[in-house]
Amino acid sequence: MAGETWSLSTLSDSFKIKYGKLADKVYNAGNPVTMQVSTKNDFVGKQMIDDNPLGFSGSVGSRIMPKSNVGNYANSVLTSKKIYATVVVDRESMKASSTSEGAFFKFMDKPVKDAMDSFDRNRSRMFYNDGSGILAYGAAGATAATDVLSTNLASATATYTIPFVAANFNEANFEEKDFVQVVTGITNLVTGSGGSAEGGDTETNLLEVVEVDAAGLKIKVTGTSALLQGFAQAGNTTPGTGELPANAAIVMQRSYEGDLTGLRLISKASVAFDAGTTGLSLYGIPLQRRWRMFVKNASGALTKSLINQVAIGVEKRCGKAVTMLVPSYEQFAKMLDLSEDQKRYTTVMPSAKGFQKAIFGFEAVEYLTTTGPVPVIPDRFVKPDEIWFLNKNYIEYRLRPEGAKWADEDGTVFLRTGNDSYEATYAAYGECFISPPFQGHLTGLTV
Repeated sequence: MAGETWSLSTLSDSFKIKYGKLADKVYNAGNPVTMQVSTKNDFVGKQMIDDNPLGFSGSVGSRIMPKSNVGNYANSVLTSKKIYATVVVDRESMKASSTSEGAFFKFMDKPVKDAMDSFDRNRSRMFYNDGSGILAYGAAGATAATDVLSTNLASATATYTIPFVAANFNEANFEEKDFVQVVTGITNLVTGSGGSAEGGDTETNLLEVVEVDAAGLKIKVTGTSALLQGFAQAGNTTPGTGELPANAAIVMQRSYEGDLTGLRLISKASVAFDAGTTGLSLYGIPLQRRWRMFVKNASGALTKSLINQVAIGVEKRCGKAVTMLVPSYEQFAKMLDLSEDQKRYTTVMPSAKGFQKAIFGFEAVEYLTTTGPVPVIPDRFVKPDEIWFLNKNYIEYRLRPEGAKWADEDGTVFLRTGNDSYEATYAAYGECFISPPFQGHLTGLTV
């Protein structure tokens, strides 16, 4: 009769575990466009005002001396905003991870680096959005497919599934472990303003993102929300009535109307102005013929002609050629196939030294437009159906002195909290200035 076999299962306590190295990131953490934007750490005082010439100065004529008039100048006004990234580290864990024998990484180093990566990720998100902090607007159209679902209809504290329509959803805006809020009652869909964030500035109604379903155009959140509970109950009673409405949205935690000004605000305001809406302004200057972005809705497939129309349209309007094209990855793939004889490769170096400590160049594609070769740099924060035409010489981060940095006035990055842990905060105070006439937006492209 055979005896018991020596094996991993019978003598499991006698076998050691061998640990390998910390694996590489499995997510895209690049910020290829915002690192191109220059930074000036000269924002002091309550506001910053720059003068913008919007037309020719001096009167002209022939035969008789012309009647004189003044030039058209307007002051752009920047108001400082606050952006943060924070990390809290348990004191014992810092000691336990002090050597490679204790952990895959040191808790003194890795959380700090990850917080900076998240700060840059959030800054890129702001750059392509409308300044409202909104990550995605609610669905427009009552269907059961967009109803909010709940794992516990009887309680406001539950896990909720929130579906969106494709036009309002951008996967890059959401990350698992982020905290978000529900905003309702938005009255201005151009600026995203006029609404109210559930719970205000408290932590009561912050919802943790636990899953992002890019293919299904939905997110799953957990936490306490009477609003989401109400939507879920309505949809359960009458399918098609429980969606997040068009005047509601999901916003980054306690950030509603606090983001830096982004490209999408300028694009939406310019489209509204072109459609006849009055009373709009950007940086305190009323929208007008020479204070707006060149925006074209393609409503179809990408072509070389469309690219040239926008690039030439921007140059015709302001006299300056764009310096980069920024497509979504979906449109970037189409551009690569569009014209093999009209693209070449180049190396692009970053400019944003005020934000990044370690800076690297990267490979980009140059597309030959009629205004000359410009780099094509895809960015994950760009929506699938669009391409931005940017002139980086007319985009700036204007920050408080010393720029973005760890809050360490006393020389200490990690500050003790009320518990047995330490907190570090990376912060910047200022605004992003994007001069509208020098930028373009091609949207409505077939995906």
